[in-house]
Amino acid sequence: MKPSRTATEIRDWLIDKLCTQLRVSREDLDLDQPIERLGIDSLQFVVLVGELEEWLGVRFAENPLLKYSSINEASRHLAQPDAFADPAASPALPPG
Repeated sequence: MKPSRTATEIRDWLIDKLCTQLRVSREDLDLDQPIERLGIDSLQFVVLVGELEEWLGVRFAENPLLKYSSINEASRHLAQPDAFADPAASPALPPG
């Protein structure tokens, strides 16, 4: 499945979401630090992953924010043509 967003779009989306959840400025986020270490709690993390699935229009077989834990790593991975090649990662319902 071809990714629908570029690495820059995904990175910017993650930054915006995390800044809102954590109530910090863009400059306060370390884009190479694991997202779990930025101060996000487990509920916020689950919500972030769910919103990311919805925004990208996919269902993740595994949580990419655990395997590719920083904003930069996750953005680069999720923009790759084969990021959703896993047959368990099925397309989400079309936007309604």
